[in-house]
Amino acid sequence: VNLLSNFKYLAAKKCFEGLSDRNTPRRRTAASKCCHTHTMTTARHFVMTSGGCGGAHITKRRYPSRPSAMSPGRLRTAPKKTPVNVASRRKCLTVVANVVPQGDALPPPAVFNAVLATAEKKAAQDLSTTLVLGFSAGALIGIGALLMSCVGASSPALAAANPGLCNFLKGAVGLPAGLTLVILTGAELFTGNVMTMFSGLLAKRIEAGALFRNWLLSYAGNFIGSIVMAYLAFGAKTASAPAAKAAVVGIATSKVSLSFGGALCKGILCNWLVCLAVWGTMASTSVAGKVLAIFWPITAFVTLGFEHSVANMFLIPHGMLNGAQITVKDMMLNNILPVTLGNVISAVIFVAGLHFWAYGRQN
Repeated sequence: VNLLSNFKYLAAKKCFEGLSDRNTPRRRTAASKCCHTHTMTTARHFVMTSGGCGGAHITKRRYPSRPSAMSPGRLRTAPKKTPVNVASRRKCLTVVANVVPQGDALPPPAVFNAVLATAEKKAAQDLSTTLVLGFSAGALIGIGALLMSCVGASSPALAAANPGLCNFLKGAVGLPAGLTLVILTGAELFTGNVMTMFSGLLAKRIEAGALFRNWLLSYAGNFIGSIVMAYLAFGAKTASAPAAKAAVVGIATSKVSLSFGGALCKGILCNWLVCLAVWGTMASTSVAGKVLAIFWPITAFVTLGFEHSVANMFLIPHGMLNGAQITVKDMMLNNILPVTLGNVISAVIFVAGLHFWAYGRQN
């Protein structure tokens, strides 16, 4: 802004010097190039516009008997900040000063409106698209879970020496990458869809049929994608190392050993954080902001040992393929069912319901 002001001051000074001798054709030509000439009474004045250059203007009146609109008397009564658009009359560098940059995040009420718009879009989506994008989400979350198993969970020396740091490493490396890929590709993740679609239902923007259709297709797609990724990871022998194999078997076994109430509570706490991560991605207007909004909530839930139903759809079958003594009945009744129920409760009550009460019920 200071540089722009100095430039305008120098331009004005140059114009005044050029106008001091009106009988000199060369200086009149220079003055006319710097600024336009009004056909009014003689008066020097400044014109500050965003589309033109600031400078002193010479105004000449063709008919001296009429008062000039730019005469000193009228200039005193004229508004001080009346813009003069001269950009259309000549080509000049456009400089915009004092522009307040837009923020990198939407305010919470605007985010809730974005959630409702997303719910409407998902409700209007055809069935095959929802199913295919659900498959993609399950596979991508499976990749993140595989990365977590093969890096953070496969560090027995670190786990023995510093279990807290080892848990943080498991949280920071793996599932944040998986959810980032889900968000950036527009995949259909069941746990996030529970929050999105139920918000639309509370606001009466979608019908109950559209909600259940989206939940069913995204859940089925997530399950299929996770199972396919588990078989691909097993075929690629990603857990062939003894430490990695012990890690994936131990993770699967520990997950089916939870009580029903414990798995339910871990599922509630997990999806509360996951839905807030999805909320944060809708609040952010940049890719970097979306990645950061995902990182902390997902890292927190994995570090604290909470349970995510879609991630478990990969982790438990992958452990079974690598030798974990688990049946399908154990997987479904001891983990997938209570964790899914907990994920739904947290998304419906603590994210969709809470934010609807704060930002949507007035409308």
